[in-house]
Amino acid sequence: MRLGGVSLRRVAALLMAGVLATGCGGGGGTDSAGDSGGEKTLTLWHYYGPPDSATGGALVRLVERYEREHPGVDVQPRHIPFGDFTRTLLQSAAGGELPDIALINAFHTQAMVEAGIIQELDDKVAAWGKKDGFFPASWQTTQVGGKTYGLPHLADAYALYYNTDLLDEAGVEPPKTWDEVAATAKKLATGERQGLAVSGIEGDEGATGLIIRILAAGGDVAKVNTPQATKALTQFKEMVDSGAMSKGILGWNEEDVKNQFANERTAMMINSATYVSTLRTEKPDLKWKVALLPKDAQNPTLLGAENLTITSGSKNPDAAWDLMTWMQRPEVLAEYLPDRNKLPARSDVPPGEDEARAVFQEQLKSAWVPEGPLAASASEVFTHLQGALQAAISGSANVGDALTQAQQKIDQALAG
Repeated sequence: MRLGGVSLRRVAALLMAGVLATGCGGGGGTDSAGDSGGEKTLTLWHYYGPPDSATGGALVRLVERYEREHPGVDVQPRHIPFGDFTRTLLQSAAGGELPDIALINAFHTQAMVEAGIIQELDDKVAAWGKKDGFFPASWQTTQVGGKTYGLPHLADAYALYYNTDLLDEAGVEPPKTWDEVAATAKKLATGERQGLAVSGIEGDEGATGLIIRILAAGGDVAKVNTPQATKALTQFKEMVDSGAMSKGILGWNEEDVKNQFANERTAMMINSATYVSTLRTEKPDLKWKVALLPKDAQNPTLLGAENLTITSGSKNPDAAWDLMTWMQRPEVLAEYLPDRNKLPARSDVPPGEDEARAVFQEQLKSAWVPEGPLAASASEVFTHLQGALQAAISGSANVGDALTQAQQKIDQALAG
């Protein structure tokens, strides 16, 4: 799950002077919403993918449905690659050419507020009266300084996938605690097959498994020179040393982990809901299920999310709000979510008869999301956590030293 490659607070600081100097709240340029010949035009920028991609195509189909139900409204989606999205949005604000709606990474909300890019929505939310339908962690991502700056769009979460045939052969049940994970993974590891796989690749994505383990121990990912983080990293190292997990995790992203699982080179994996549909399509004969994450002191999952925001350059904020709230109607989400291959940010959208997605939606009730200064620097902090994982598993540092070094870097990131 990508959070972004740099501190958004620092990016915002570099461009904020130019944004504020041009008065970005005064309306957009040629890309902003307007009326032409009686037809209302709304612009929506996103990073899901081009229209011919699975993710971008799902959003385009959703927008087209809205247009059919709302004659006279023309919604113009624009895809901007993920790596360019925030920079493009900030630079466009400086030039007075913001869209009406920006679909942003939820962890970038604070940076967008600090740069003056997005509008406060408290009055609209109060009149709407439906904020209580959102999962608490999803709603938290819209909050900056006690005010609301977006609507949660979709969600993603992590849970435990397991191969039912392999667990049956070994005579074991899906583990419910982290102690059971270690024992079960060791029993399932035979020959070239490992018991458990997680992503450990360099960068923020490779920290996800360790973050989940630290949170389960009751720890704080911003304070890792602690007994809880030590317990978590020690257990990961011990699982690698015992053969329950492969040292190869240090080179695997989440797609690689999925491939390990799909090809039965691992009996269990911790991965996101994204791969439910992927596994069903790529490996229709593979026998697998999903379970809630194992518990220690608790069993939170890491939330992945995007927020729908109205920019400070919107010419039609009321029309933009109508589109955003329509996109969050349970009946609309029930059709859109399977097409988009994501989870709802709302708790009132039934999963239907899909057992795997029902588990993920249950897991969302205990989702965790970085807040405040940690949210603004989450990518950097998570990358330093992966560095501790890398050092401990590779043997370049013991667990204590790896976490001490990571803490020093985390403190610097949060101070910056």
